[in-house]
Amino acid sequence: MPRNILITAGSGHIGQELLPLLQSLEATRVILPTTNASRLKSSLPPQSQPNSATFIAEEGSLTDPAWFQGLLEKYEVDTVFLCLTSEDELFTTLNCLDGMQRSKTVKHLVYLSACYDFASTEGAQWILQNCSSGHVLVKVLTEQKLVHGNLPFSWSIIRPTLFFINDLRSKHSMIERSVYDEPLSEQGVSRVAPSDIALAIKNVIIDESGKWAGRKISIGSKKVYKGSEIADIWSKALGKSIEMYPATEEGFQRFETEMGAKKNSAWGRDMRLMVELFSKAPFGMSEEEYLEQVELLGKEPEDYEAWVEKTATDANW
Repeated sequence: MPRNILITAGSGHIGQELLPLLQSLEATRVILPTTNASRLKSSLPPQSQPNSATFIAEEGSLTDPAWFQGLLEKYEVDTVFLCLTSEDELFTTLNCLDGMQRSKTVKHLVYLSACYDFASTEGAQWILQNCSSGHVLVKVLTEQKLVHGNLPFSWSIIRPTLFFINDLRSKHSMIERSVYDEPLSEQGVSRVAPSDIALAIKNVIIDESGKWAGRKISIGSKKVYKGSEIADIWSKALGKSIEMYPATEEGFQRFETEMGAKKNSAWGRDMRLMVELFSKAPFGMSEEEYLEQVELLGKEPEDYEAWVEKTATDANW
């Protein structure tokens, strides 16, 4: 049957990996809401086969619930990938869920969350007790809504760990000051390639058996990397000693100030609250969750250390 799939954040890190994977889908329209249609169109993969997926960029804002709902109805969208990160993420997410419900066309949602247990009572309570980061806590409410909301569509939740490419935010400081300027603690964080997240999303979208409906799938490395290990990996790759910002009040405050200067003070504080959460417990997955991921991907996830080595030797990194 023809498919109509709506993909948010099509020009983002995951979207850039996901769209080429969807290109081979036959009898499929991929709807791409965007605030800049011309820019997105310029980055779309070329339609190499006559019966490959058709990409349609629609200019507008996801913060406009009537526009989003109209888009779903216009194209009779059956599947939505929802990936949102912004200061208005809570309003936008809940309005999108409501629009999907009102449209009466959507049959399945793939929601991008994070690698924590936000759905169980115990998991939600732990996060609420230990975290005040808005862009983390919105995922608690969203997962609870999906589990308990009696929605008229099925859902799958993708829970990635810490992106490989987050390290690139520290590129300048590693080159100029030999410092990795995000304070990752010794509790450890799993790492994930956006390409693996995209592959997981694509495999859920194309699954016709319903096997992944109602599932919450973690995506990332089995190993959780301590802050000192990440600094050592970059030191080896760059051929010089790299120091990690300490996971202390001084390190967290410096990180907050610098992140605030890049965007705004509220976002700087929110990012600080996230990395402080990483210092309270490892950010990773169980052996069972890891094996579930391998089943979905059809392979082992990408290797973080190999990515660092390759990235550090790329003249354009």
